[in-house]
Amino acid sequence: MAEKQIPASPNPFSSPAANVDLVTNTTSYQGLLDGPNSDLRSRLWSELVTRDAREKNVFAKFIGGEGSGKPITEKRDLSAGGSDKITFTTVAPIRGQGVRGEEILKNATDTLDFGTFSVEIDLVRHAVSWTQVLKLMRFTGKTIDQLSAEVMSEWMSRTEQDQIQYALRQICTAKGSSNVLSGYGTGAGSELKYVDGLSTDIIQEAKQALIANGAEPMNTGGDENQEIPGYLFFAPDACLRPLRSDPDYLEAITQADSRGPENKLFSGSYAKWDNNIIANHNVLIDTARGRQGSPLLPTFYNFAPIADATAGIGGTDGDYMANFRGVSINIPGGGGETFATDSGTHYVLGIDAVSGEYKLYSYEASAATVSSTGALTDAGFGTKTGDAFAEGSLFVQANSIGTPIGYALAMGKDAMYFAKGKIYGEQIFHYDDFANSGNEAHLSAVGVQSVYGMAARKDTRGRVPSVQLIEVVRQVPGLSLTQA
Repeated sequence: MAEKQIPASPNPFSSPAANVDLVTNTTSYQGLLDGPNSDLRSRLWSELVTRDAREKNVFAKFIGGEGSGKPITEKRDLSAGGSDKITFTTVAPIRGQGVRGEEILKNATDTLDFGTFSVEIDLVRHAVSWTQVLKLMRFTGKTIDQLSAEVMSEWMSRTEQDQIQYALRQICTAKGSSNVLSGYGTGAGSELKYVDGLSTDIIQEAKQALIANGAEPMNTGGDENQEIPGYLFFAPDACLRPLRSDPDYLEAITQADSRGPENKLFSGSYAKWDNNIIANHNVLIDTARGRQGSPLLPTFYNFAPIADATAGIGGTDGDYMANFRGVSINIPGGGGETFATDSGTHYVLGIDAVSGEYKLYSYEASAATVSSTGALTDAGFGTKTGDAFAEGSLFVQANSIGTPIGYALAMGKDAMYFAKGKIYGEQIFHYDDFANSGNEAHLSAVGVQSVYGMAARKDTRGRVPSVQLIEVVRQVPGLSLTQA
């Protein structure tokens, strides 16, 4: 008996004739980039930069979409361009007694109390340029695409996280005591002294300030009987370090944490306290011509000797002082209605890299720019004579009695709205000067452009409920202060 032939079934994965079969019709990667797919390289580059930038952002774990319960709420409007507004809606809860029995309800209803909150967005662009000389040298072993993607993703990540910190810092300081926790030190005028490092008491107080201001907790879970409000306590590691010496925190880690190498004392991480997620930011000093540290840890590291610090610190080829108090930087969309720049007198402590001596200076916000503090005035505190500082000296934000200070952010659900427009991380180009026979210009540049904005969330009563700024002592390696 002849074997029955089974007709071949149609391949459900076969492509229509109009589509391109990448397996048989493409002989090389270059072929994929030619013809109708000529913009594929640009789209891949943009995707790489955007994803890499978000992964490098220290807030990456705390950014989510609407309804995620994360501290930073991200919303994208694909129809929005520069100077447009993306609208969020807030609704107040209702109270009242209701009615009983035969009582008429129609005259006792509550009103729906809601408010619209708009975040303005704007176009942000930056680029890196090179000449043909770089292509001829190739000393890095990487292509121009790889090099440009690396530096632009680092810039995009750093800029985004610095803008978030700066905006929240300035919004809180503008709101004043309702959103700022400071003045709890043992120094004159309740200023922080160097020995007044961060403690568990301050973390608990920050949480209570959030609750009192109406901050909703993050979704951190709870036990089987009740929901435990959970919040985020975010700070540079230089400010969190004293917490490890707090007796209560140290005992909790020693007695309640896991034994062995996973213990927080060995791993370097921080345990929850009072159901606050403690997130540390390791701020590194790199070789960039521009700002160092972060808005929560303002830092200036001089790569050349300073002959006279009273003339001002900073430089002319970068935004060296952009993270310091009293300096105004451009936030896309303006940072919201509650955003405001600093005024008044601020302080900076200079620490000489060779002698270890230190000196406190003051400066006025009106004279400070992104590149320089303007003129510095001797504030009468320190061990250093003269105003010359060696190469590699460190200048940090300080208070009026000379204590190096930084800042922490306590945040709840929806502390900030991060609004994105129709383009984000889009690749841009520029070519100039004469080109060679391969039509390659002598001067080339590639960069990114994005449309976005940010602002702290306001509730229907005009409060900024979900963020608190905490002034904390900053630890500086090797520094020992003598304070009255």
